Amino acid sequence: MSARKVITGVLAVGTTIAIAIDGYLLFLKPEQENTASSTALSAETSSSSSTAASSSASSAASSSSTSSGLKDGTYSGKSVSTQWGEVQVQIKVSGGKITAVNVLKYPSDNDHSQSINDQALPIYKEEALKAQSANIQQVSGATVTYEGFTSSLQNAITQAKES
Repeated sequence: MSARKVITGVLAVGTTIAIAIDGYLLFLKPEQENTASSTALSAETSSSSSTAASSSASSAASSSSTSSGLKDGTYSGKSVSTQWGEVQVQIKVSGGKITAVNVLKYPSDNDHSQSINDQALPIYKEEALKAQSANIQQVSGATVTYEGFTSSLQNAITQAKES
């Protein structure tokens, strides 16, 4: 057996292991950590059409404001066009803090997009609530959704600051 065949075999095994680990981290591990978030995403998606219809670019905000600079209310970020479809985020601000992040639109017209977004969106929502900003970590394999999500989220936060 030549050295070239041995090296090729080792590289093939290494690549296969790397792909398996990446698949595990992307699809299985987030599901275990975010089971409640995934369930919440399904409920939000089914109610998002009525929410989207009832909210314009931003809903009427109450007159209270806090040191964070965010005014209480509900704000819908701009709908961001991505190569796979539209992404739009809505935030609810209470006590000057982001208390809820809802995804009104996201690419879901094919099984691949649906699978990626079912995994990534709950993570992005959770990260946004923790960070209280659009400065969140990207999920591997969900770059396009990340770009649309963070852009729409930042627009909603800007609205909450300007109100």
